[in-house]
Amino acid sequence: MSTPRLLGPWLVLPVGAAAAVAAVAAGQLRAGGFVLAAALGVTALLRAVLPVRLAGALVVRSRAVDVLLLAGAGAAAGVLAATLKLTA
Repeated sequence: MSTPRLLGPWLVLPVGAAAAVAAVAAGQLRAGGFVLAAALGVTALLRAVLPVRLAGALVVRSRAVDVLLLAGAGAAAGVLAATLKLTA
């Protein structure tokens, strides 16, 4: 039987995504994109600095791959939010 995985650090991502959805629902599309980008960036940082035993559910692949994918998704969300054309 394996030990249960810690969810603490992982919860940053769904909480951040929920905050991003709330911002978008409130009509703040750009802010929602930046909130999502920040949540992904913080999650990447946590995966990079926390030891495996404390990173818990953030550990999916190797540390380098996890950090690269999370940071890349965060950067993409930030760029997309920054380049939105919100006027008609």
